[in-house]
Amino acid sequence: MTLTEQVNAVIAELSDDIKNSKLDLPSPPDILIKVRALSNNDNSNATDLANLVKFDPNIASRIIKIANSSLFGSRFHVNSVQSAVTRLGSSKVINLITGSVIAQNFINAQIKGLESYFNKVWQKSNKVSAICYVLAQQKSTIDPEQALLAGMVHNIGILPLILRLNKISAFRDEPKLLIHVANQVVPKLYPKAGNMILTNWNFSPSIAAVAVSHNKLNRESTGPIDLDDLILVSFELSRLADFTDSDNIPEKLVDSATFQKFWSNWTEAATALSELKEQIEQINSVFKS
Repeated sequence: MTLTEQVNAVIAELSDDIKNSKLDLPSPPDILIKVRALSNNDNSNATDLANLVKFDPNIASRIIKIANSSLFGSRFHVNSVQSAVTRLGSSKVINLITGSVIAQNFINAQIKGLESYFNKVWQKSNKVSAICYVLAQQKSTIDPEQALLAGMVHNIGILPLILRLNKISAFRDEPKLLIHVANQVVPKLYPKAGNMILTNWNFSPSIAAVAVSHNKLNRESTGPIDLDDLILVSFELSRLADFTDSDNIPEKLVDSATFQKFWSNWTEAATALSELKEQIEQINSVFKS
């Protein structure tokens, strides 16, 4: 069987698994279940959240570091999780925990030779979430915290697909071949896989939906800017080497109905994004560290 035939066979098999809900999905991490329980409990408070976070050293140190960043106008250094949660607010902390947990799932995949692959996936989600966070503030009435979370999880469907591909004996001990096959297979299937895992992990329908809508550049889009619009534009902008370049026009993006909700032309967009570039880069830097 040629490599092309192998790839086509893998796509057919995984497509069938997704269609019939047979794709193995990772279980939601314990801390994510507990965080969601707190967020759904009207009687919980910031202290409950801080008490949960402090038992995970990695997440605790990340929350404290972000709370002390200049991004949040930090005038006084905080040393405790409780103070960090108070400064950031429970909503932001819950989203940051969720993002950190998902990142840890990628890191813990432990697939030899694919460390850089998973790192690129995580960095991509950070870049999209940073753009989405800023655009939510500047161009919509959508909660920036929800936009941030949506950006963090938009490409999570890559994880179960890579884990599944790694179980195929022909690829398991051939990282270069696995990456080659992944580059052919994953882009076609990860949106549906992402929707499956987000639904399985009990994310809201609006968050789960971005997994399948974020790369639909030709989708119809009417009414006010919604979460799908934010993620789609952020995803497309994240693919550009420089989204403030007014000379190299991404025509397919500019011609889309979604883009037209944000800006009337690329010159207007490039000017606006130039003004927001520093803020986007700062958020990206803080959240990816």
